[in-house]
Amino acid sequence: MSANEILPDEINVLIDAMKSIGGGELTRQAAQNLQKAVKATCLEDKKSTVIIELTISKSNDEMITIAGSTKAKLPTQKITGAFFVNHQTYLPQRDRPNQMVINFTK
Repeated sequence: MSANEILPDEINVLIDAMKSIGGGELTRQAAQNLQKAVKATCLEDKKSTVIIELTISKSNDEMITIAGSTKAKLPTQKITGAFFVNHQTYLPQRDRPNQMVINFTK
């Protein structure tokens, strides 16, 4: 067994700590972010990221405080529209600039 190998007891300590931070709120939010990320990745066919950050600070010689946060970076669907450019004003417009209009009369 190598020094870098994670033992099952260490995994359980991490899981217990995660479940205890904020009365389980951090774990609940992380699970929600995971669900959002999986859904967004499946629908948009782009990768997502779930970030769980733990900040450890020393309270005294016997205790530490662990604070956590989580967020999801999700792909977004871009809403687009096609426009012509008016080269006099350099503004977008729906109609083609300088397009000849033909009026048909009977």
